[in-house]
Amino acid sequence: MERMEKQMKPKFIPLLEQCIETGISLGYNRAFKHNDSPTKEEFEQEIHRAVMNEIYEWFDFPENYDGN
Repeated sequence: MERMEKQMKPKFIPLLEQCIETGISLGYNRAFKHNDSPTKEEFEQEIHRAVMNEIYEWFDFPENYDGN
C-alpha cells in the first residue's frame, strides 16, 4: 500500500483575523503612546502600520511584492 504524505496547511482566515485583531490593539495603544489626543489620521496610520506589520510577520510575500 502506497503511503500518502500529508502536508500541514495553515488556517488562513483565522490567522489573518488574529493578525488584524492584534494589529488593531497594538496600533490603538501606539497612537496614544506619546500623544493623548492623536488626530484621526495619526490614529488610522498607527493602526494600519501595526496591522500590516502583523501580516508581514506571519505571511511571506514574493520579493517584488509592492502591496498592490
